[in-house]
Amino acid sequence: MLGQRTFDSPLGTCAVAYSEHGLVAAVLPSQTQATTLRALASLVRARKLPGALPSDEPEPTWVEAAIRTLSDLLMGVPVDTRSIPLDTRGLSDFRVRIYEAARAIPFGERATYGELARTADKATAARAVGRAMATNPWPLVVPCHRVVDSAGALHGFSAPGGLKTKAALLDIEARARAASPCDPQKKGAKMTGSGSQGSLPF
Repeated sequence: MLGQRTFDSPLGTCAVAYSEHGLVAAVLPSQTQATTLRALASLVRARKLPGALPSDEPEPTWVEAAIRTLSDLLMGVPVDTRSIPLDTRGLSDFRVRIYEAARAIPFGERATYGELARTADKATAARAVGRAMATNPWPLVVPCHRVVDSAGALHGFSAPGGLKTKAALLDIEARARAASPCDPQKKGAKMTGSGSQGSLPF
């Protein structure tokens, strides 16, 4: 069965959907909570997994910890989202590898589409990486906002606000890194830059 949770963050109401296998989908705040929940339901439908929302099954114990991690991230705390289990049923092996590679991008840093493609042994698949990022069902958990093109430009983002939100999230992380340059999470993929200017568009 699938369940869902909403939670308050510094940016507004976020929402996640989950199963016994892990997180099914996550959404950042929209202008209203109703819009946020509609966006979550749309992502869940796109996954085409068995079950329905909401569920009366007990909430897995990891859900609360996942929510704390995402709330901290939105406050500029350099957390690592790789502790959050993902329900990857129905996704190709390529997309799973790409999403795991993206989760290794350190807080406040960036990787290019080409770099992620090479981590999946598909050096010429940068466009496929772009499509995977644009259809990422777990914004923040899989930090697609940290993925840029080879020139450092921002492209498609699967969360409300689009590129403005992507730039704003990078700015939150850049400011946090500038305030605390000794980041113990600084490990993982090779990166290409720092944060950008912007404010959240909602």
